[in-house]
Amino acid sequence: MVRTFLLATAILSGGITMAAAQDFHRVSVMAFNAENLFDTEDDAANGGDDTYLPLAVKRASPDHEAKCRANNDSDFYIRQCISLDWSEAVLTTKLNALAAVLTAASPTPDILIMPETENLAIVQRLNAALPEDRRYDTIVQLDTTSVTDDRGIDVAILSRFALSAPATAHPIDFGNDKELCGGTRDIIEAPLALPDGKVLHVFGVHFPSGSNPLICRQRAAAELNRIRALLPADALAIAGGDFNFNCSETQGALFERIVRHGKWGVPPAVRAGCEEPGSNKHTDRSFGTWFTWSYLDFFLVSENMLAEQPSTSGWFANLGAFRTLVGTGEQIETNSQGYVSPRRFDAASGSGVSDHWPVMIDLVSRP
Repeated sequence: MVRTFLLATAILSGGITMAAAQDFHRVSVMAFNAENLFDTEDDAANGGDDTYLPLAVKRASPDHEAKCRANNDSDFYIRQCISLDWSEAVLTTKLNALAAVLTAASPTPDILIMPETENLAIVQRLNAALPEDRRYDTIVQLDTTSVTDDRGIDVAILSRFALSAPATAHPIDFGNDKELCGGTRDIIEAPLALPDGKVLHVFGVHFPSGSNPLICRQRAAAELNRIRALLPADALAIAGGDFNFNCSETQGALFERIVRHGKWGVPPAVRAGCEEPGSNKHTDRSFGTWFTWSYLDFFLVSENMLAEQPSTSGWFANLGAFRTLVGTGEQIETNSQGYVSPRRFDAASGSGVSDHWPVMIDLVSRP
C-alpha cells in the first residue's frame, strides 16, 4: 500500500498558522529473480520448457530425451531436463514459497520487477497465491523473449498502480557480438501512474549471465541507455532486475561509464565490493569464491531522482534504503560449516525459493 501523510498544523509563538497541506508519498520497489518460474504445460514451440514438465509427461514422450540433449549444452542440464519432475504439486510449493517471501516484505512492494517468468498465466497464479490485500492490480508479462535464443523466459512487472500507456518489450541486439552472446531477455518498459499523477517509467531487466563475456552485459546496458534516452529529459525512470554485473565489474571504469552515459544514479552498496552483503553468492570453491557476494540485482534511477540533484521531478530515490529482503527461512542455505547463501528451489525436496535474494528501494515524494 502506498504510504500517504499530511503535514500537521504548525503552532508558532505568535499564534496558530496552518502549514500548506501537502501529501507525502513513499513507493517501495522490489526486484526478485523468481528462478525458473515455469508452468507445467508443454509449449511445443519452446524446447526450453522441456525441463519443466511432469515426469509422467516426459516418460510418455518418445523423443523427450533426444530433445533434452539437443537443447542443453551441459551434462547437468541434460540430466535435469530428462529426470526433473516439475509436477503441479512441485509448482504449487514453488509458488507458495515465492508468495511467502513477498508477504514477508515490509512495506509491501508497490512495484515488483520479477525476472525468469515463463508467461502471463504463471505470473497470475503467483499473484493469486498472495493474500488478497497484497495482490497486484496491474500485471505486465508480454511473453516476447525468443524461445530459440533464451528459453522464452521474460521479465514481469507487477504494480498497484495503473499503466499510463501500453507496456513495451525491447529486444537486445548484440550486433557483431551475436554469436558470442547468443540471446537474452527483452527489456520491459512499463509507464506507471504514481499517486500524484506523475509517470514513472519502469524498466525490468535480466541481462546475460556471468557465463557470458562482459561485452554481452555492456551491449545490454547500451540498449537500456538508448531507450532511456528516448524519454523526455524530465521523465522519472527506474531500471531494476537482474543485471548480472558481478562485484568486480561494478567497481570497474566500464560500469562507471555505463551509469554516467545513461544519466543514472546507483545505490553505493552495489559498488562497495565483493564481501557481504549482496543478493547472490558465488559458490565455485575451486576458484576460491565461496566468500564472494555480488549485487547481481539492483536498481538504476534517473538523475532527476537523486536526493542531491536540484530537480522539479517531485520525487527522489532513497539510495540509502537499498536493501535485500530475507523474510523466510526457506531463503537461507548453510553449508556444513554454517556459512550462508541464498537457497535455490529444489523440486525433489520442495525446499528453497530462489538462488537470488530480492532487493528493495524506496522512492519518496519531494515537497
